[in-house]
Amino acid sequence: MTPPSVAVIGCGPAGMFFLHALALRRAKLEEEGNVEALVALPTVTCFERAPGPGGVWRSDRFKCDNSDGAKSTNMYEALWTNGPKEAMEFFDHTYDEHFGQALPTFLPRDCVLEYILKRCTKNNPNFFDDVEFNTSVESVKYDEELSKFSIKLSGICESQSFDWCIWAAGENGKPKFPPFDAFLKSRSQSQGFKGKVMHSSQTDSNFEDYVRGKNIMVIGDSYSAEDLTLQAIKLGVGSVEIVTRGAKGAACDTGAWPMDKVDINEHYIPTGITADGRGVVLSKVKYDYDQVKYEEIAGRTITLDEIDTIIYCTGYDENSEMLDKEMFSSEPPDFKSLLTDWKMTKNSLSKDLGDIPPGDFLQEPPFVHPEYYRGRLLSVPNMMFLCEEVDVPIFGLDIAAWLLLAQITGDLPLPSLQERKKFNTETLGNAMNDPYFRLLHDSNYAKQWCMAIGDDHWAEDHSNRRSKDLERSHLDLQYRFLARDAQDSGYPLQLGTFEKLNKKAEALVECNMVVDYARYDLNEDSADASW
Repeated sequence: MTPPSVAVIGCGPAGMFFLHALALRRAKLEEEGNVEALVALPTVTCFERAPGPGGVWRSDRFKCDNSDGAKSTNMYEALWTNGPKEAMEFFDHTYDEHFGQALPTFLPRDCVLEYILKRCTKNNPNFFDDVEFNTSVESVKYDEELSKFSIKLSGICESQSFDWCIWAAGENGKPKFPPFDAFLKSRSQSQGFKGKVMHSSQTDSNFEDYVRGKNIMVIGDSYSAEDLTLQAIKLGVGSVEIVTRGAKGAACDTGAWPMDKVDINEHYIPTGITADGRGVVLSKVKYDYDQVKYEEIAGRTITLDEIDTIIYCTGYDENSEMLDKEMFSSEPPDFKSLLTDWKMTKNSLSKDLGDIPPGDFLQEPPFVHPEYYRGRLLSVPNMMFLCEEVDVPIFGLDIAAWLLLAQITGDLPLPSLQERKKFNTETLGNAMNDPYFRLLHDSNYAKQWCMAIGDDHWAEDHSNRRSKDLERSHLDLQYRFLARDAQDSGYPLQLGTFEKLNKKAEALVECNMVVDYARYDLNEDSADASW
């Protein structure tokens, strides 16, 4: 029997974890002497456009093989993680084994990359020998008649044929620039901003030149905004103005900042430049839940003068350009089709919010997608997507890799189309029963929350026990989905079941709770305020 052939696009953490899961499975079968299972293992070819493994965790940028000649979106050299290290530890390569010393709660980028790479190579120094580095995938097409994928590489005329294809190119493949980027960078017009404008992915070793003693503006409020703001303070920034339209990110949750150098401008966007090119005009915005977009509030503007550097912390888009359009739809998915006759179970906010039907638009929730089943495309089940489904980086991705391998090897058989759709319906229904999940992803629910839950409500008071219970329940939900996938894939570290987490998973939930509330609990008058 000819083993199935698998193409893996990308050798960042996702691609590496799939290769590692396969290597562990092979080693186990060799130890057992299971020849029949060994010969049935898939043959895998991994394509990576970078000169080495690591994906965005690498800090060295390279020119991409594409039409615009843009550079890769690597992390900046000085990045630190924002989540607890305990939630990223591998079952087969512990921190004690690797570092041999006590570690801080958060880790610098280079330590995480070193840890991931060593995990892969410690039992196999030649782990990456078969990866085709400096190789860009130009196109992926599926031949339904032959049940084969045709993959064309840049600079090579002939296509290669595979039985399976795993997209592991990463959700941070391309920097996402805001719509106002054009006028901020417009140097041909008198109103163009005269300082430095950059995306967070473009900060590098000369970052200090743009922040020391200068006044900077950070646009966005999530993890990169938080991290780069702290880096700028360490490097001696004059002041930091954080500008955020949604005010829902980690930076807005932070109770206090070192040295009193940070101001947060909530619910604003840049809309103009001052005559001298050094100031930025901000307009107040509010979210229109019916139109599902932000709208400017007429007459509500402020001006921030003497800005030297603007940094976009506005996120990324996935790099899916190589996929045929049938494999990666750009159209908004129809999540509502999965929620026919669904009704939210009662919870601590039901009395305040009432029974709210799902909105017509759900903002790309994790865990489930109407066009996919457990990482597989419904229309082409041998097309797989390996990406993070929960807010538990590294660990969640490792479990996802095992889940895909279990499906390729037949350990987790493909159910009927009807059963796959039923699975998705149940998954989304379970997720929608979580108030925080709905707040983040359901416009109808968020609209009602905005009208009924004021700033003095217990749900907005992070010190309130019931508010903490909501946060814990949201984290618990994510780990229950991980537990389900770990159980179904045979992942070596079990977390319990979807119905009940085990003590290991409960400890991870509490660890994440401590880290989240460390932001809320920061106090300007505390000892930590001195840095």
